[in-house]
Amino acid sequence: MDTRKYHELFRFLTKEYCLLEEDITYVDSVSERLREMGIDEPDREKPLALVSKVVPGCRVLIREFIPENVLNERINALSIRNTLTNVAFDRASLLATEQKKLAYLFLTEYARTLPELKDDDRLIDDWAFKEMERMGFFKDKGF
Repeated sequence: MDTRKYHELFRFLTKEYCLLEEDITYVDSVSERLREMGIDEPDREKPLALVSKVVPGCRVLIREFIPENVLNERINALSIRNTLTNVAFDRASLLATEQKKLAYLFLTEYARTLPELKDDDRLIDDWAFKEMERMGFFKDKGF
């Protein structure tokens, strides 16, 4: 998936969280760029990262091309975590469009910067879905 096609989505999301559009950077490899910045990242396929250790402000690193299997792995992980709390409904089914999948990935990265979520994947998922609901991603004529 060519993420540059979704620049308006990323612009909307960065603005929503008081980040600047000029802080969006498209890269070939997020993990390599993080390494260049002195940040260890073991996930070589990482699609997005929010880096707050840059002066001034933050940087949103977005992998320019995200292979379909990488995207599917992230959504599948959500499905697996979801079964721990609800086997009747899979929230991942709400992410039916590429825009929704990318928004979910962006929001989970943002959520990892929130100390109250303590890097707990299930709390991060909950927060991301609440934010997507608040922004209208799940309305019929939404994203």
